[in-house]
Amino acid sequence: MYYLLDTGFWIALYNPAKEPKRNSEAETIAELIENEKIIIPFPTLYEFLNSKFSRKEYVHRFEKLISRPNFIKVYDKDYRDKALESFFINKSQTINDVSLVDEVIKAMIEDVNLKVDFLVTFDDGLKNFALSKGITTI
Repeated sequence: MYYLLDTGFWIALYNPAKEPKRNSEAETIAELIENEKIIIPFPTLYEFLNSKFSRKEYVHRFEKLISRPNFIKVYDKDYRDKALESFFINKSQTINDVSLVDEVIKAMIEDVNLKVDFLVTFDDGLKNFALSKGITTI
């Protein structure tokens, strides 16, 4: 199975002070998907790996984790133009909290050439979008 991971999962897992209510859920999910194929959109890494994280003691544990062969890092090259366009269209039509990273994830979900069985996110908007495309959310 292929699991597409959103940034919120990483924040809940590695920064429990920021997401205390979701930390145990993220830990359970991490155990559940440990040996599955993990799709990591590069924009989620840009969003998560910041200077604060680089000063944390577990940065090397994270590096080791995402270096495993079942972790598939997907560049945004094929998705960024559509995502940027969708971002501005959505912002001009409604006021919402959708980020550019969310739009990249939506474009990845719509990509028929990218196998995605599950989306791991805590974002209700992304959950609804994934469900509308037949993708199960966790």
